[in-house]
Amino acid sequence: MRVVARDLPTLERLFERIEREEGSADPTLAVPALRRSLAAWDALASDTAWVLCARAGDEFVGYASVVRIPKLDARLGHLFVDELHVLREHRRDGVATALVEAVSDLADRLGYAGVRLLVRPENAVARALYAGLGFTESPTALCERIGSGDT
Repeated sequence: MRVVARDLPTLERLFERIEREEGSADPTLAVPALRRSLAAWDALASDTAWVLCARAGDEFVGYASVVRIPKLDARLGHLFVDELHVLREHRRDGVATALVEAVSDLADRLGYAGVRLLVRPENAVARALYAGLGFTESPTALCERIGSGDT
């Protein structure tokens, strides 16, 4: 499901749980960081970015952060999965698959050529997941320049 403003408290709880799971020195900083990010650019109300979440009961248990990458040709564009995270206790429950399929469905509805993402070479579990969902790997090198802003 696409996260919208009224879902913010549930999204905040997910982000704090992720920080706790990742062993953050101060997981309570996750919510202010999320709020600061959304104040700078509201991805929850954007037509170029989406936050998709999977639920278990009343709580979010995983999310995908997705952006639109336009193309100036017949492909129209791609959706790019910038982040995908599933809480450990819900891994291997089909949550990541459901999130990736939701992104693929969105790309199809937009008439886009497909979905792209990056995965670390050592992340064999994620690579297997994506291969099983029809993704192919390419020998592309990631080039990155980190800005001077807070990270």
